Amino acid sequence: MLSMTSIVRAWKDDEYRQSLSEAARAALPQNPAGMVELTDGELAEVAGGKKKRKKRKKSRSRSRSRSRSRS
Repeated sequence: MLSMTSIVRAWKDDEYRQSLSEAARAALPQNPAGMVELTDGELAEVAGGKKKRKKRKKSRSRSRSRSRSRS
């Protein structure tokens, strides 16, 4: 029987999980978070995805630059 630490590690670390024997993998309880697979479209909608940029209207204010030259 696996310890709770080993179970959690197996849930989080695919390489570790694959290193377990077939019997140990079969004995693992299902991850409480379940399998989560999102499409690219779903990922784009979540926080942290690319935001659609709104076009900004150009400002009509003028910036004045003055250059002074010394003779």
